[in-house]
Amino acid sequence: MRDLYLRFNDADEMRTQLIAAGFVDDEEQGGLYHPDISLDIVGVITVPAEVINPGEENEVIKYVSLPGFHANLRVTDDSLELASLDAFGVFPDSPYRVWA
Repeated sequence: MRDLYLRFNDADEMRTQLIAAGFVDDEEQGGLYHPDISLDIVGVITVPAEVINPGEENEVIKYVSLPGFHANLRVTDDSLELASLDAFGVFPDSPYRVWA
């Protein structure tokens, strides 16, 4: 079993690349499906960038979006060849979401 963290330019690129890697767009299954891969579509990640008036009643947190459209894969069949997704791989020190 292996986990992949991927970043695409947008949702359309993610869909196109995952279908090219063997996913099927199956409405019965609720979207993109692969029998040996679990898909977690994270999407756009936003993080706090600035706190205005910290600790006060009128505290405001401003957020920024990180570049890209993110998805996580959990591959249960280690023999699957997914080299076509290598160009989209990212290696975060602290992933935004992980598999339990």
